[in-house]
Amino acid sequence: MRIEVVPNESRNEIVEHYTGQGFTSQGNIEEVPAEGYNSWKIAAKNGLEYGFSLVDTFWTVHIHKIEGRTFSDTNATVVGYTILRAFLEQTGHSLAEQHIQKLEEFVMRSWTKPYKELIPDFFTLTFTEYQED
Repeated sequence: MRIEVVPNESRNEIVEHYTGQGFTSQGNIEEVPAEGYNSWKIAAKNGLEYGFSLVDTFWTVHIHKIEGRTFSDTNATVVGYTILRAFLEQTGHSLAEQHIQKLEEFVMRSWTKPYKELIPDFFTLTFTEYQED
């Protein structure tokens, strides 16, 4: 994952710059392309929106790269949590250990069988099943 976080004087903003190729072959890391991977993109925004709620300042976050391996170690919730933690680190904010534990337990609950593509809500620690438009 590669994000750039810069101060904003009036509001929080998310700017997406995806240029990956997506799935190329089994076992390779997938990089989010401009089109597709919408569940990962939604989850990234959800993670950032939650992160924005935890800080008292405004930020613009440029998302340049999200990568992972679908079905093996990356799902939408993992993406959302990872970008949340990256945002907080870059803004110099940290979470209490209890808060981290609660969020990580939520992430672990996203790995359910049979596999469903779930969109995380970090405010309520609930999921909705992803529906393609």
